[in-house]
Amino acid sequence: MPISGEFFKEFLRRASAIQKECETFCHKKGGATWRLPELYDSLITESELIAVTRRLFLDGHYTQAIEEAYKLLNNSVKYRANVSNDGSSLMKSVFSINNPCLRINGLKTQTQRDQQLGYMEIMSGCMIGIRNPRAHEHNFRDDPSTALELLTLANHLLRVVRRSSKSRRRKQRSP
Repeated sequence: MPISGEFFKEFLRRASAIQKECETFCHKKGGATWRLPELYDSLITESELIAVTRRLFLDGHYTQAIEEAYKLLNNSVKYRANVSNDGSSLMKSVFSINNPCLRINGLKTQTQRDQQLGYMEIMSGCMIGIRNPRAHEHNFRDDPSTALELLTLANHLLRVVRRSSKSRRRKQRSP
């Protein structure tokens, strides 16, 4: 029995739909197929982050999930430090090496000071290079791999913020 043109068109339409569904819910790496929900659940462990990003991520709203993650990071730092500034300047102020609101360690050795400075720069850079483009560019698009990588970074940074200790800030002298 020969295959009709209509049958072939329908077959291709269905195959295309299945392919799109696989691209949405599966991620291929090194020949293994991983389900996105399993990957997400194994990598993202901070409860607040899960609350604001899981549904977005699983529904394929990768860019919005990333934006929400970094807004959460920003607001978590604001809340924990009890300050009102925002974004890069917030991170540079709160994690400053000289007069931090939040310390990620004791700041006693050069290595500890380097770590404080490094995380300050990372968090500042995240506001400029990750959060802002997604918040200000209407047509920004992310793929599942990028989303998982950036959500995993946000997860780590949120844990750093949660584990940081509050400092008594010295009043800055006016010139």
